[in-house]
Amino acid sequence: MKSAFEQLGGSLEFWRVKIKPGKPFVFGRLGGKPLFGVPGNPVSAMVTFLVLVRPAILQMQGAADLDLPSHPGVLADPFANRGDRRHFMRVHADAAGNVYAAGLQASHAVGPFGKANGLVDVPPETSLAEGAPVKVLRFS
Repeated sequence: MKSAFEQLGGSLEFWRVKIKPGKPFVFGRLGGKPLFGVPGNPVSAMVTFLVLVRPAILQMQGAADLDLPSHPGVLADPFANRGDRRHFMRVHADAAGNVYAAGLQASHAVGPFGKANGLVDVPPETSLAEGAPVKVLRFS
């Protein structure tokens, strides 16, 4: 993706972000127009669209609220992020506010993503115990 930007004559503003999934995200401009390059893995593409591209598009449209809808929840499963990047864990939040991991958290795992209705942003090197309060970023 990075080389495609350069071959087109675009100006690369950044390449790679410290989020998981979605590290190989690219942003640049061509002829004054923004270009977004989402990663190739399906879950990485969806997460980077939701947390990076969607708010940028809304801002370009003049929207005042750029954030995904959110609500509080309580973890029904412990979550751990042992890495050095923010990890957007795919979750299923039920009507009572219980938040469950939506299966395998790998960037290629499309099936579990279909069971998810939100994301929980887990900071680097953080463990969250069962029962911990969290903010659920809703996408469905």
